[in-house]
Order: sequence, then structure tokens, then C-alpha cells
Amino acid sequence: MNSKSGSFFILVLTLLCFNQIIAQKTVQKIYPTSLTTINYLDSDAVKKYHKKIDTHRIKIELNHIIGIASFYSANLDGTLTSTGEIFKNSKYTAACNLYKLNTLVRVTNMRNGRSVLVRINDRMHPNMLKLGRVVDLSAVAAKKLHLSSMGIVKVALDAVGYTRINPKKQ
Repeated sequence: MNSKSGSFFILVLTLLCFNQIIAQKTVQKIYPTSLTTINYLDSDAVKKYHKKIDTHRIKIELNHIIGIASFYSANLDGTLTSTGEIFKNSKYTAACNLYKLNTLVRVTNMRNGRSVLVRINDRMHPNMLKLGRVVDLSAVAAKKLHLSSMGIVKVALDAVGYTRINPKKQ
């Protein structure tokens, strides 16, 4: 084996090892080790919609949900949310049927590992659960996840706490 092919082999081996390290860090971001033990799932809603939940696309555990995210249309700016406040696409908020209102949730894009904190202040149409959708994000939150170019993406949701205040620019 000459020195060029030996150098190429070492370069390929180094890149493979580097990709493994990056993949491990992404997994750690998606599945954090410090989850709260307080249950933020809306048990009544989960029972109510259990027949509509697509169990092939949606996985529900204590404070951890895997499913598909989409984002609000721009024409919904100014409408009332389920909490009674005015919706703004410039705020870090989201709609979800499975968490209690005012739950602070970390949403992680499972394609690229990016995450954002949002407050659940609205509900989605229940039929979205049939499509595997678990969250509708505001435009600013979707942009943070690089979701706007794709439209929908598989995400992991992790409940962090409860608040009536929207997360600030992250």
C-alpha cells in the first residue's frame, strides 16, 4: 500500500469516527437525561382522543412524545388561542392536544438535532392526530428548528415545566 492510499484510508476512518461522535451527541440532545417527574400530559385529552392517535407515528411516554410537527399559517395572526390570548407568529408558542395548556415544552427536530422551547397556548384540530401530528409551531419556532423549508418534520417533545410566560428569543 503506497502512502497516498494509506493517507486516504486514515482520512476515511477518521471521518467515520467523527460521524459516530456527532451522531451520539445528536441522540443526547434529542433524549435528554434530566426530565421532570411531574406529569404534564393532559390525561383527559389523551383518553378522549385515544382512538384518533396514530400509534404507528405517535409515541407517548411520561412527558415525552414523538410525532410530526407542522407550523401555523401566517393568516392566523391575531386570532384567539385556547388560553384566550391573541396569537402571534413572532412568539415562541405552539398548539398541542396532548400536553396541558401553559406547559413549557422542548421541541427537537429529529433530522438535525436543533431544539426550541415553546409554551403550549392552543389546541389543534383532533383529526391532526390521525395524521401523526402532535404539535403546530409558531413561525419563529419553526424557523429555529429549520422546519419552514420542509413543512413537516419528525420531532421529539419533552415537557420542561409550567409557565404563563412565553420563552424569549433563544
